[in-house]
Amino acid sequence: MIAACFAILTGGLAATGALAQTPSFTDPQDYCRAVGTIDEPDQRYTGTSVPDWMVAPFVNPQYPRALYGISWRCVGGHVLVCQNAQSPSCLKANTDQTPSAAMGEFCRDNVNSQVIPRVVTGTERMLAYNWVCRGTEPAIAKATRLDARGYVAADWKAVSAP
Repeated sequence: MIAACFAILTGGLAATGALAQTPSFTDPQDYCRAVGTIDEPDQRYTGTSVPDWMVAPFVNPQYPRALYGISWRCVGGHVLVCQNAQSPSCLKANTDQTPSAAMGEFCRDNVNSQVIPRVVTGTERMLAYNWVCRGTEPAIAKATRLDARGYVAADWKAVSAP
């Protein structure tokens, strides 16, 4: 009886695909075509973390090549790459429109400042807005263009292997 129940149970699971093995990918392009859109590779991607062809758009012959700060993700089945150069520009932007206490203090000390520096606004993520001081109050001066997933659009490049 136990064996019959086990056979029914495992047969039922196999029929529904629950026991099917999740495919894995070593090529980022194949992976992105399969997953469509994802903010960072998951366990299905088992290849090199940053293949050389992803770095190529950021290489400047005048400067040494550095692999740090390269991020990639999939959007609509395509590979997009960002070089954040040790800054948070490759993360989703902070879209909070509420000024921080530090911004208020800065504006009280720097009336009508044309910019509130990142050291004041925060450096953990890119901001979706450029902040200024209007009188003694922080105000949004300009919105940064974000893509549909909330990333700074200008920081991401579509790339493909040669």
